Amino acid sequence: MTDWLTYEWTYKEQRATFRVDMQYWNLLPVLSYTQLIAVSVSPLSPQAKKFSAREQYLFNLFRKKLVNKLSGPTIFVGSVFTDSLRCMYFYTSKTAIIQEFSALCLEQKGLAATCGHAWEERFATYYRFLYPDDRRLQSVENAAFLESLHRKGDEPGFVRRMALTMAFMNPEDRSAFLHGALRCGLTPGQSFLGKSTTHPDCCLVYGYATLELPSLNRLTARAIEAAAPLDGLLDKVQLADS
Repeated sequence: MTDWLTYEWTYKEQRATFRVDMQYWNLLPVLSYTQLIAVSVSPLSPQAKKFSAREQYLFNLFRKKLVNKLSGPTIFVGSVFTDSLRCMYFYTSKTAIIQEFSALCLEQKGLAATCGHAWEERFATYYRFLYPDDRRLQSVENAAFLESLHRKGDEPGFVRRMALTMAFMNPEDRSAFLHGALRCGLTPGQSFLGKSTTHPDCCLVYGYATLELPSLNRLTARAIEAAAPLDGLLDKVQLADS
């Protein structure tokens, strides 16, 4: 059984698609597969900005070979894909599988494939890199929000004023957030009581973004980062004129 989450973020200053199997949040410490295997694949030409159709076909075959090697104490936990790079991450307790993956990389023709491995007792790659924090989880909501706007005919490239509803546990934290909002490029709005029993003290802040995911992600990330030290949450994103 798997529980895959896909979200958009950035990796090496490129727009990237992250996929992570959420089931391993609780399972990894129990399984104790502490050897990380990281397989990276790119076009042969360092100047290539994306995979060609043939390179993508070769990559699909290569990935299938890797997956077919999975057995026993080896698990596939996630991946990061950009236009010019494909990275896949595994954990294992079986040293032989590292050698098998390395051999597959060396045998690969038509693509540049490398296999790295490291001891990760605390599974840092999974918990700190692949598994989404609040900013990355919000990108999933942002994607759904933008898709609904695009279906209604809104143009992706237009800059729009966004209204973000922030929620806090008490009025003091809310006031502290609003006091520092301008330093984060956010315009403070009205305060009000919400329906949450844990974070009832809410406020609106405003910022600008295009109707494109990277732009909206940057805006919501700023708000989330500013609210986090005060145990605040981003509750809702909407157009300011809606």
